[in-house]
Amino acid sequence: MVKKVFDVIIIGGGPAGMSAALVLGRSRIATLVLNAESPRNMVTAHSHGFLTQDGKHPKEIFSIAKAQLAKYTSVDYVNKKAIDLKLIKKGFTVETQTSIYQSQRVIIATGYIDSIDSLGVKGLAEVYGKSVYPCPFCDGFEMADKKLAVIGDSIMAPMFSKTISHWSNDVIVFTNGDKVVDNEIVSNLNKNGISIIDKKIIQLISEDGILKGIQLEDGSIVERDGGFIPDTKSFESSDFAQNLNVTKELGHFGMEAYKVDDNKETEIKGLYIIGDARTGWSGVASSVAEGSEVAKIITHQIIDENWIE
Repeated sequence: MVKKVFDVIIIGGGPAGMSAALVLGRSRIATLVLNAESPRNMVTAHSHGFLTQDGKHPKEIFSIAKAQLAKYTSVDYVNKKAIDLKLIKKGFTVETQTSIYQSQRVIIATGYIDSIDSLGVKGLAEVYGKSVYPCPFCDGFEMADKKLAVIGDSIMAPMFSKTISHWSNDVIVFTNGDKVVDNEIVSNLNKNGISIIDKKIIQLISEDGILKGIQLEDGSIVERDGGFIPDTKSFESSDFAQNLNVTKELGHFGMEAYKVDDNKETEIKGLYIIGDARTGWSGVASSVAEGSEVAKIITHQIIDENWIE
C-alpha cells in the first residue's frame, strides 16, 4: 500500500462532500475525495428543492458535479470506499482496500443508509422513492391534493401527519397495529380531518411503483395515491465517527447529531462532519451549503497556519 499525503481528505461524495471539494479545489488545496458512489437518494426519480437542479435525477446532478470537479487539478477523486479512519500523531490516515492516505484534516460526509425492509411493511420497498417518500419538502409538491397515507408508529406518524396535511386535505395515518393511546392526539387529528387506522397492514398494493391501496388485516383495502413515512430506520453509512468516540447531542426531530462547533469541527482537531453524516437528514440544499461553508473555514485555517507574523 502506498501512502499519499493530502491537505484534506473528504470521505463521501454526496452533495455535502462534493460541494466541499469544489470550494477546496478553487482554493488550490490538495484534496482527496473517496466516494463509494452508493448514495441513499438514488432510489428516487427526481431530486427537488435545490435551485437550478430542481426535478433532475440525483445521478444527473452527481455526474455534473463530478465533471465540474475534474478541472481542478488539486482535487483527486477516487471511486473507492474508505474502510478505516485512524487518528495519528499528525492528523489522520484513511485506508481503502488498496491504499493508505494521510492528511491533517478529514471531512466525514458519508451520509446515511435507509433500511426500508426493516419496517416490516410488505410492498413498501416497491413504492419507496416513487410514490412514498420521507420528506415533504422534497416531494410534497408532486403529491399535493392526493389521497395520502402516513405510515409509521403510534408516536411519529400522528405527529408527522400534521405536516403532511399542509399538502393534502386527504390524509390517513396507518400505525400498522400500533395503537395510539393518547385520546387528545386522536381528537386533535380528527378535528383537522385526519383519521387513524391502527389495524395491521398486510401489504401495500402498487403498480409500477405507484401506490394504489393499503390492504389491512381484515381484508379491506384503503385506496391511497401515495404517502410518507416519518422514520426510514436509517443508520450511518460509516462508523468512523463512532469509533473515534465523537460526542453526540440531540438534534432536529429528536434525532441524535454529532456535536460540532460553528466550523463543523468536532472536539477532535481536524475532524469535521457535515451533511447527513452529522444530522441524519439534512437535505440536498443544506448539505451543499454545509460543504461550501466548511471548505471556506478550512481554507481560512490553512491561511492562518501558513501566515508569518
